[in-house]
Amino acid sequence: MSNPMKKALVLSSVSRTVLAVIRSLGRGGVEVHSAWNRPNCISLRSRYLHAAHKLPPYSDTDLGWKTALVDLMRRERFDLIVPCTDIDTLALHRHRVDLEPFGRIYTPNDEAIAVLFDKHRTNALARDAGVRLPREIIVTDMEGGRAAWREFGAPLVLKPSRTFDHASQGLAVRKVRSEAELSRVLPKFLACGPVAAQQNFIGHGAGVELLLDRGEKLLAFQHVRVHEPLEGGQSTYRKSVALSPELLDAALRILRPVRYTGVAMVEFKVNPSTGDWIFVEVNARFWGSLPLSVAAGADFPLALFEFLTTGRRDFPVHYRTGIFARNLPLDLDWQLANLHANRRDPTLATKKLPAVVAETVANMLTLRERWDSLTLDDPAPGIAEIGSLMQRGFARLTRSHRALDAEAA
Repeated sequence: MSNPMKKALVLSSVSRTVLAVIRSLGRGGVEVHSAWNRPNCISLRSRYLHAAHKLPPYSDTDLGWKTALVDLMRRERFDLIVPCTDIDTLALHRHRVDLEPFGRIYTPNDEAIAVLFDKHRTNALARDAGVRLPREIIVTDMEGGRAAWREFGAPLVLKPSRTFDHASQGLAVRKVRSEAELSRVLPKFLACGPVAAQQNFIGHGAGVELLLDRGEKLLAFQHVRVHEPLEGGQSTYRKSVALSPELLDAALRILRPVRYTGVAMVEFKVNPSTGDWIFVEVNARFWGSLPLSVAAGADFPLALFEFLTTGRRDFPVHYRTGIFARNLPLDLDWQLANLHANRRDPTLATKKLPAVVAETVANMLTLRERWDSLTLDDPAPGIAEIGSLMQRGFARLTRSHRALDAEAA
């Protein structure tokens, strides 16, 4: 009698991340279910998704979501529940005692959750471990903010301790470029708690991605950002590169003290001219550029599943370097922003237009180009995304024509 197929429930509303997890597990022979999806999530079109379940969203006050999730877990008997965002991860961690009798839950360990989901505590851990950080002042009032401005100048980087929970909802890491902007922005941040004011560092983003068992490496990968938002943020185009021993060592020095178990991406900024670098943050869950690592052969979702459900520890040490992956909607926005940006400003992540065209042509001709949403074995999500982009473009064109007609009238 053959063994029954393994089953996983993937929780997330982030299309690209959850799609990469679904594809990875599905290709590995796991029956994949999902929940907490947005209605228009392209992952719902994946051929590797067995079923999508409608569950009430997580709430701090209404625990109907937990009752519904327990009912689903009892019915389906999943081998593993995998959250993909900060909020999903914290929700399962907070209620793990009630949920785990009905199925295995993946979240990082308690100490890691306490430290790594707080940017200020993470920075303190990195500093204690001797990892390079930008100069920083923890600000608790406007006078402290003005002192940081005088100390570090423009642009000043503002980081709340959390960017994902309800208390700081809508707040993200932000660069301010004038004292007037600081006076407008900082009070909103301070309303949610102390703020880390950091000196700006010029460089491109790089990520060291890991699967760990109590701080010990089982699988590792590295990428560098080729395109990223001009002021910083989620990458739109990235490249797989060989592991930097220095960055890998820094990542492990941060994660070993908390005996980290699970997947994480440790983010750095690297100055390509000087080779200098700084630590930025830890994503203690699956990350936005996950489709690249999967495409390059570092299959973190399946490795996590096999490690937790079978105890497997022998994962490949090699992956393909020089593979590029593009988040098509975000990269189109980047292309427009880059086209109109001030390229003389070294603090903006701009690129010259000939270089952008040359890299795209070269990567397509050498078959190194990948799109996050479109794969040959699972084309429907990518086709849906392209259709949505065409609709968005047509809507913009229609609005422009209407505006021109109104001016002519």
